[in-house]
Amino acid sequence: MPDDLLREVRRAAKETGLSLADAMRQSMKLGLPKLTEQLSRKALKPMTPEECRQCWEVPNPEFDALEAAMARRPPPPPPEED
Repeated sequence: MPDDLLREVRRAAKETGLSLADAMRQSMKLGLPKLTEQLSRKALKPMTPEECRQCWEVPNPEFDALEAAMARRPPPPPPEED
């Protein structure tokens, strides 16, 4: 891949929060300008108060059970040093 194109893909990946590989895959489908425009974090709008209520007002037993199970898991061991 030419250096200038790789720089553009890296910039798009950073701007959108995608991995470099995901940015490459998506750019093949969308093209880099459209990828950056559609997936940029800047394009996200905050949730409305109504959307917040819909998301958090009603308890979700499945999520609560998952959250409790994950909290009970032991922490991962520290990485081994060579």
